[in-house]
Amino acid sequence: MRDDSSRPATTSEIRGMVGDVDDAVVTSIRRTDASPAEVLLATQWLHGGGGLEDEAGHEPHGAARAVYEILAAEEPEEL
Repeated sequence: MRDDSSRPATTSEIRGMVGDVDDAVVTSIRRTDASPAEVLLATQWLHGGGGLEDEAGHEPHGAARAVYEILAAEEPEEL
């Protein structure tokens, strides 16, 4: 049996976690091959102001970090 924890997130899973984003953003996230857990971590980290750490006590890295950077680039600039 396949371990689903490492499979890439689907388009519908990504949209369910990150909300209403452009198709290009979803495509960029899919290209990272991030798992659903990594997309969720990146989303939580983004909305938590960057203070959320993973279980190892470090900032998200790898695919989760890549997803975070994609999402952060889409956030409106604060004045």
